[in-house]
Amino acid sequence: MRRHYRGRPIAWGPLVLAAALIIGFIGLDTALKPYMYAVAGYEAKNYAVQTVNFAVQSELAAKSVNYDNLVQITRASDGAVQSISSNIEAQNTLQAQLTQTVQKAIQEQSHTTVNIPVGTLTSSSILHGRGPSLPLKITLSGCVQAQLQSNFDSAGINQTRHRLFLRVTVSLYTYMLGKNADQQVTVDVPVAETVIVGEVPSVALSQYAAKASS
Repeated sequence: MRRHYRGRPIAWGPLVLAAALIIGFIGLDTALKPYMYAVAGYEAKNYAVQTVNFAVQSELAAKSVNYDNLVQITRASDGAVQSISSNIEAQNTLQAQLTQTVQKAIQEQSHTTVNIPVGTLTSSSILHGRGPSLPLKITLSGCVQAQLQSNFDSAGINQTRHRLFLRVTVSLYTYMLGKNADQQVTVDVPVAETVIVGEVPSVALSQYAAKASS
């Protein structure tokens, strides 16, 4: 009499569960990646903005920079604004000094790691800031472009606000979970401002803009 031996039955349950977990993980990873990289870019930009802002504001405070050193407003005998002119030499000197300050700050703080909670990468308001953290490595490039610029806007009836600001562009590199990315960040840092009381002729604004860009 022959005996028939059957092999051990395949445990399909654990295999199905493992396959479902793998597929679910792949799907979750695919869904989260775009948001994860967006958060990484946002955190990197914040770091660059904070680094540039702190460097410029510290230098401005140390030099006691004020508006009257950079711009001259000429008025007629009745107080009417006749012209607004730039102190080109002072502005160019300040621009060069601030650019050097930013370059030095970036060289000294070129590498950092920001830890981002996993919950923040899920786009869920409930999980935001929760869970273990993932490291985001940020590298700032030493190549800095900076230019002193200005704009005029209304500050009320017969009042014009004139702002001077330094527009700084820096390059940065990020690395997170095997993904790297390059981006440029532009930061506008306030330098000086004043409120010009009285009507400012459009010709004065045009002349100032022409001289400032020359």
